[in-house]
Amino acid sequence: MHGIELVQDLALVMASAAVATVICQKLRQPVVLGYILAGMLIGPNTPPFSFVTNENEIKTLADLGVVLLMFSVGLHFSFRKLREVGLVAVVAAVIEIVGMFFLGKQMGHFFGWGNMEGVFLGATLAISSTTIIAKTLEGLGLLRQGFSQVVFGILIVEDILAIALMGILTSLGTTGGAGWYVTAGTLVKLAAFFVTVAVGGFLLVPRLIRMAGQTRMDEVLLVTVLGLVFGLALFAQKIGFSVALGAFLMGAVLAEVKEVHRIERLAAPVRDLFSAIFFTSSGMLMKFDLLPHEIGQLAAITLAVVLGKPLFTTFGALLGGCDLKGAIRSGLSLGQIGEFSFIISTLGITMGVVSSRIYSLTVMVAAITTLTTPYLVQVSAPLGDWVEHRGPRSWLQFWRTYHAWFRSLQGSRGDKHHAARLFVRRLMGQLAIQLALITAPFLGAAGLWRTYHGRMPEGIRTLGWMELAYWMGAMILALPILVAWIRKYHALVVLLSELAFPRPLAEGSVESARRLTLVVFSAAGYSLLVFYLLLISSPLLPSIHILLVAVGFTFVAFLIMRRRLVRLYASGQAAIRETWESVPTQDSIRLPGNAEVRAYQVREDSSWVGRRLIDTGLRAQTGAVVVAIERGGKSLVSPGPDEVIRTGDQLFVFGEDTQMQSANQLLGQAGITSL
Repeated sequence: MHGIELVQDLALVMASAAVATVICQKLRQPVVLGYILAGMLIGPNTPPFSFVTNENEIKTLADLGVVLLMFSVGLHFSFRKLREVGLVAVVAAVIEIVGMFFLGKQMGHFFGWGNMEGVFLGATLAISSTTIIAKTLEGLGLLRQGFSQVVFGILIVEDILAIALMGILTSLGTTGGAGWYVTAGTLVKLAAFFVTVAVGGFLLVPRLIRMAGQTRMDEVLLVTVLGLVFGLALFAQKIGFSVALGAFLMGAVLAEVKEVHRIERLAAPVRDLFSAIFFTSSGMLMKFDLLPHEIGQLAAITLAVVLGKPLFTTFGALLGGCDLKGAIRSGLSLGQIGEFSFIISTLGITMGVVSSRIYSLTVMVAAITTLTTPYLVQVSAPLGDWVEHRGPRSWLQFWRTYHAWFRSLQGSRGDKHHAARLFVRRLMGQLAIQLALITAPFLGAAGLWRTYHGRMPEGIRTLGWMELAYWMGAMILALPILVAWIRKYHALVVLLSELAFPRPLAEGSVESARRLTLVVFSAAGYSLLVFYLLLISSPLLPSIHILLVAVGFTFVAFLIMRRRLVRLYASGQAAIRETWESVPTQDSIRLPGNAEVRAYQVREDSSWVGRRLIDTGLRAQTGAVVVAIERGGKSLVSPGPDEVIRTGDQLFVFGEDTQMQSANQLLGQAGITSL
């Protein structure tokens, strides 16, 4: 009967969620709100009785919903979008998250909550809802507005910082410590895991997906994708992070494969099913027997979100160089919490550091701010106009001057060493990524040793040589990257010596100074590298004789396989570059026969900007035709031949297979990319 009860409860959850979605569509409200309200109505905390009898089983299905929801967020994240994120989005996101985190933490302290509950409250309030914002802007026809691009840039940065927060919170909730040493160690492990998954994913996942896709069976591709998602989610949980982190990273890796549009189409029904269960179960956990002081806490937290997040975001956007009206509109668009807040609160409950009553407050605040978001977005434009015309003159003049100065600073190319300094920053970034890749095998080997060394015979454990075997396995994996790091660091030192002592100086003093710089920086860098390797290897190197053997092995392997390791690293780098530069295959709209419609985006540097459709030669050369243009949130159907193409236009091109192949090549040459 246990299985029948689960089916009964699942049927009730899905039926109530279906009714809620229909009602929300009629009322033009986000479906997430409907799921929460449906869960409230059927949950065990709603009088006079509970409709759901098997709440624990529903929570298990909700955990699957978390994995698939975070996979979906990662799938829409895409590492490519990081290149499009401007300084405005980075500064605004960092200030907003830091400000809201400390505001939430102080509110928890004021409410008399425990330290960890305050930390989780701050993290819950720090992250906005990508789903709610996207649905709101789409419903209001504002997706193509300039401030919307700033908003989505901020959300991309927030996603990254949210993942970092979840990793830190998982570690703090497990260890119970919140010191700087614990936090720094967690960030190092998180960075190593993040970079390793990204690089390893770029090397292996595209090939695996290509093999699954070549079968032309959607079932094979979907099962392969879900296997990768749940596999990495489980691995992340085993090494001390959350399943949500692993699912997000696998989604971000899969966002770079050519088959991403097909994967999105196949995974969408499964994601929507379990996401509905997750949000409905979130509503089921809400408790309505709030005491008077808890009602005051609910009001205070809601005001902190509705007022605090727009203020911090607006200030951050202004500091990042955004104009006043755009900053105000961006800030008011982010005045809510959503799916990340649910997941962070669920994480706290799972680890036993957050009470269910605090979770109820979080869900209530999310429901209220979901309702207020459309109104905040609508009022943002007139409020921005009012502030620009009625605000204090001295204050307005300050921000106009700051904005002009910031723009001029960004446009400046600096002195003659500008290009060299850019190259130095690029080298330092590459060195940091390589250091994370070097760290990962040793952290993984140490984790495996801690997990399995108790299963080995006592004699082997006391000798200490099995630890060396684990260390050697880690070093073999890290050695190609270690060689590349040494070569790149040498190039950096040479470049720094060139910048420090340019050739126009007296030749003799220049050469001696350069040699001294090379020696000092090389010795310092290599010494720090050795110290760092010893530090991350310390769990596997308990005695001095094992350390000497390990160092000797590394040196001999370096001498024997140096050239082969360089070639191995170069081939891996080429494979990653191929994945990074490949354009996703469009999941085009199929029409009867061989005809189809594809969407293209006109870039700012396109040679077609400012030209009429008839002057582009698209129809004359390929036979394909532009059947619609989306511009500024409005659609222009069947544009005439004299229609002028503008930056940011989305062109919908119609044609048969052979025509579309020629059109795709012509559009690519003109700087117009496929969506």
